[in-house]
Parts: sequence; structure tokens; C-alpha cells
Amino acid sequence: MARRLRHVIKDHLHTSPFCGVPGNSILEAASLVRDAITYSETSGSPLCVLTLYFQYAFDRISHHYLFQILHRYGISEWFIDRLHALYEKATTSFQINGTLAGPITIQSAVRKGCPLSMILHALCLQPLLRTLEENLPGIRLGRSTQLS
Repeated sequence: MARRLRHVIKDHLHTSPFCGVPGNSILEAASLVRDAITYSETSGSPLCVLTLYFQYAFDRISHHYLFQILHRYGISEWFIDRLHALYEKATTSFQINGTLAGPITIQSAVRKGCPLSMILHALCLQPLLRTLEENLPGIRLGRSTQLS
């Protein structure tokens, strides 16, 4: 399933340095920041670097939101139905003072360690990152943009 989503990643995530996307690495992101600092120093332009830390981000992705996003990307119903089958009846139990509580239906989170998890996470974050790119003034960095 992860291989089937690669075309979506190439079409929709090409301008942002995402982890888990083939061809992207943290070194590329570090290089972009270094280039922005160099540009700022040589041009005398002020610089503010915004970094976003999504603590527990995998745990907080709503399944409802996930499936809406996949529809917006034009993912086939067949594929979404298969993915939905993986998540719709997921439950968890936990132990409190030696007593097992549960099962509790899991309504958010992507499965850690699953080859799909990084791709699904990146696809869910893309609308936020795109909105920030479009609405924050400044230097645009990424694969298809240049410092100006």
C-alpha cells in the first residue's frame, strides 16, 4: 500500500522537505536553512526560521480527517476502503492497578512502524504547511523554489 501512495507524494509533497519521502533527508532541510542564513547575511535581510515540532503527532491524527484528506488527494475509493479496514475496528486495552480495562476504540493515530505511517502523516500535515507557505511572507525554500 505504501508503494501505491508514492505517486501522490511526488505530486503533492514535492516542495517541502518531509521525512519519509523518498529522496528527501534531514540533510536537505539543514542545507536549506544554511542557504537561508547565508542569503540573509549577504543581503542584509532579516531572517526568522520557523520550525514546527509535532510532539506525538502520529497519535493525534484523526481517522476521520485522514480519510477526508485522502479523498481530497484523489486517492481511489478502493484504496481508501482497504486502508479504512485496517483502522476501523482497531481497539486497545490497558491495565490499571492490575485490572484490564477496555477494549477502547481507537479513533486517532497512525500505526507506528507501519510503512504507511510516515506517508499518511506527511499527507495529513501538507494542508497546514501549504497554508503557512502561502500566508507567511518571506523567502521561499524548497525543491521547486529559489532564494530571490
